[in-house]
Amino acid sequence: MSPDEWNKSDEFMLDLYSPLNPFDRGFEGLEPVLEVIESLEPELRPDKLSLKRDLKYSRQMLRKRFHETVFGGSVRSLMLVRSKPPEGRLTLTGAVRDHGPEFSVSLHLRPFAFFREPGQAEKRAEHLLTLVRAMAAHLPLSLGRGHSFVDLCMGPDPHVKDTSPDRPIYEVFWLNIFGPHMVERIGRQRLLSTPCALMEELPGGAFLWLTRPTPADFDSEEARLAQARALVHLRPELSLESTLATLRQRSLVFTPIPIQFHPDVAEILSREVDIRGLKHKRQNVELFNHYRPPPVSEWIPASECPPPDVDNVSVRIATYTNRSAEELIALFHTPVPAVMDGTLEALPRLDWHLWHNRWGKDITQDQRVTLMTALGAWLGRYLVNLLGGRWVPRKNIFESAVIIGDRAWLPFLRAYRGLSGLDAPLDYSCTQFFREAQRLSRQHTH
Repeated sequence: MSPDEWNKSDEFMLDLYSPLNPFDRGFEGLEPVLEVIESLEPELRPDKLSLKRDLKYSRQMLRKRFHETVFGGSVRSLMLVRSKPPEGRLTLTGAVRDHGPEFSVSLHLRPFAFFREPGQAEKRAEHLLTLVRAMAAHLPLSLGRGHSFVDLCMGPDPHVKDTSPDRPIYEVFWLNIFGPHMVERIGRQRLLSTPCALMEELPGGAFLWLTRPTPADFDSEEARLAQARALVHLRPELSLESTLATLRQRSLVFTPIPIQFHPDVAEILSREVDIRGLKHKRQNVELFNHYRPPPVSEWIPASECPPPDVDNVSVRIATYTNRSAEELIALFHTPVPAVMDGTLEALPRLDWHLWHNRWGKDITQDQRVTLMTALGAWLGRYLVNLLGGRWVPRKNIFESAVIIGDRAWLPFLRAYRGLSGLDAPLDYSCTQFFREAQRLSRQHTH
């Protein structure tokens, strides 16, 4: 697996901050900023205006809707988004912070692999620098950073949202902007002698500097060494060895390891890994690589299956296949739309939803009985419709079976066990149950 396949959820982030808030001068004050945004390269440029609803972006439309940018009286904010890859959002926010007025430009682009595309890294890095320079021509910048968003979140800064020019320097990034106040605090000569790939002064006295030519290799040994050397230069009290060791440890998050999930539950585990995030992916993959669900035991030989003992077999079967199964669809069609399709993709998606949302634990006994009945009927319908099974209804619902070949499968018993504890939806998943029935039915026919 390549690093980009492993790291599909990270995004590149660029944040710029200014003590001059264009929102204070109304829409006209914002127009120079909009001109910069509209001049972005097509592959970076947003095309949708996201306020109360998404609209096609135009300056005329934003002027018309400008009143919708007010939040809480003293804050104005608007988001522009891209409807084409790479996914992007560009947020403009004006507010009064503890340290005074502030305007921010926040650009997020996903996936991060966009900046690693062969032959494009240098060009796309230059596009970002063009954006920064153009903004600096209209706004005095006090702070800025451009980097991997996931790596930023793993950093040592306990106050990431603190954008005061008096904030300490906790770390450095691919792209760094220090405003005049920070330059004075650090010392102009110390800043200018920082080991880096680029150092340039912007209009208004801020400095833009890069640790590497492009953000593409931010987690490489070369980039980590560059980040560590720059940080230790600016903060001599730090140790290069320990700083570099910490950065190397963070790089492991972006380094793929083999994924060896049990095939019957691989989709369930993969979705959970994705939800828990890239920061925890490596440890979760290592954990789930060792997971093996209990063998499927909810079946008996067909020859031992007792005959139906209900008053009206066809009515009871219709209850299973229609009313009970439809109850499950009614319960979950919104969070798990696939349950309406009758496709195999619905099985792991529902299993994951039940597991992730603690349906095996956080429900009452009455809810458990209702859901167990609906889930068992829904699961049995798969055995009938896709594997050619035949219902054998019983008064004791746990004895109700679907016969396929030489085995009688017990979907209600499986559903009951699948709702019996916190991890039960994974341990006794519908997906594994169906796949075991499918495998054994094929063996029987051959």
